[in-house]
Amino acid sequence: MRYSLASSAGKGRINEDLVVVFEREGCTDLVLMDGATPLTLDRCVPAGASDPAWFVRRFAQDLGRVLRADASQEALVLEALAGTRAAYRAAGGGADVPPYAWPIATLAWVRVRDPDAAGVHALELFCLGDSKVLLQAPDGTVRDLDPFENPQEQATQAAVAALVAEGVVDPAARWTRLLPMLRARRHEQNTAGRPAVLCLQPRGPFAARAARATAVPGALLLLSSDGLYRLVDTYGVHGDASLLDACRARGLDALLDELRAFEAGKEAAGLAAKPADDASAIAWRFA
Repeated sequence: MRYSLASSAGKGRINEDLVVVFEREGCTDLVLMDGATPLTLDRCVPAGASDPAWFVRRFAQDLGRVLRADASQEALVLEALAGTRAAYRAAGGGADVPPYAWPIATLAWVRVRDPDAAGVHALELFCLGDSKVLLQAPDGTVRDLDPFENPQEQATQAAVAALVAEGVVDPAARWTRLLPMLRARRHEQNTAGRPAVLCLQPRGPFAARAARATAVPGALLLLSSDGLYRLVDTYGVHGDASLLDACRARGLDALLDELRAFEAGKEAAGLAAKPADDASAIAWRFA
């Protein structure tokens, strides 16, 4: 099969990631979403495992319903989101829900056009949040198709490091200390004039990153949530090239096993706000 999917919940967690592929004549849409961890125990939507899990699944359903070739990715996101927002309100997400409790998610969407006569595929990207989109050429070199440094994640990592230095190593205690900062950030994300994540009620156009690229035969494309990309940017087990090499040689399930094995060891303690995050990816091998 030309593409493979993998998604794994963090230990003891609800999986709030989603990977889905929509195949149509002329192109294939690869969609990876990472719902942000809820910051309250209260539920707004009774159906589903959690509000973020409901959000990513409902949005993917609405996106699949509106997909068509004559519309831009941005326009389709807004059209799908209108249906998701209406469903959220109908399910109980009323005006009394504080903005820090509204679900948000990252979105990495790559539209892969059918190949031309030379076997080259055109790629169209629409990205919100901090998932990764990497393309490995046949010679092994890797290009980050959506280079993005998340200042908010850097602030969280700095806060985690400060707590560890203070001696707060218990994950539950660390989460409690981080919660006010995280709620303030979530409120800001949900009320921004140009949201940088997928949210229910954008107050202006999304600050999405759109890009175009091409993939030649023998290339490998990887869409990865930040949970899987911890192997690179948090734990230092891999670099981008070795991550793609491992994906090519051993597959996505083996990468997930490697991630969870590392997180089970002592080396991962204190490196992240959550001891184990949801981890998901889509890999496409271009023949």
